[in-house]
Amino acid sequence: MKIKTGIYILIIVLLSSCKDYTKKDGKVYLRYLNAARFGLQYAEIKKADYESFEVIEHNLNINLAKDKNHVFVSTNIINNADPKTFKQIKKYYWKDKNHVFLLQFRAVDSEIKSADPKTFIVIDDLLWAKDKNYVYYTYEKLHNVIPKNFVAIDKDWGKDNKFYYYHNLKIDSLDYNSAKIVSSYYIKDNKNVLFKNKIVKDANPKTFKADGIGWFGHDDKYMFDWENNKGPITEEYSKTYIKKQ
Repeated sequence: MKIKTGIYILIIVLLSSCKDYTKKDGKVYLRYLNAARFGLQYAEIKKADYESFEVIEHNLNINLAKDKNHVFVSTNIINNADPKTFKQIKKYYWKDKNHVFLLQFRAVDSEIKSADPKTFIVIDDLLWAKDKNYVYYTYEKLHNVIPKNFVAIDKDWGKDNKFYYYHNLKIDSLDYNSAKIVSSYYIKDNKNVLFKNKIVKDANPKTFKADGIGWFGHDDKYMFDWENNKGPITEEYSKTYIKKQ
């Protein structure tokens, strides 16, 4: 019985993720199998030109197509995308002759403002990128950062020759020379612990450690949730996080 149930669930997952475009009766549709309704569904692609519509080949988990007028993600038109020059940079980053787009998180308004398509590059397969003028984290531009000086440390943290950055946030209250990344959320120097760009009150940088999925932490006295001091370490917190280490 458990095996049958497992096979049934697997089939539903596969069917619900199966999507493609099709032309029918002079219109263009996104065809998909709806697990909730147990059947094939059709969503019309509004404003699609029947004759020139074509699927854009790629290996991403999105539906992408174009016609003579527009570029489409799923059933949505990508704002400002030129179908004649639209092409992939790397993974979910795409460009045309005038714009750069990140399709991973947005469909319609996916343009990275101010990005230069001629010089734009993705850094180390992460969500960091740069062009001749700016550094970007997803859609956000980092201000006053010289691209050639920037280094992406991991998916969350980066630095130039003066400051550390959490996504698009400059960490200006951090001692650069003694800085050490603790987790995806915490960083410390020889005086303070910071949650992203906020100083964690009363946290001891010498003994601070991140706990759980990275946004909890403790030092030799206190426990912390984000940047908040939650008071002395309780027995429950100790059993859950500290004694397991």
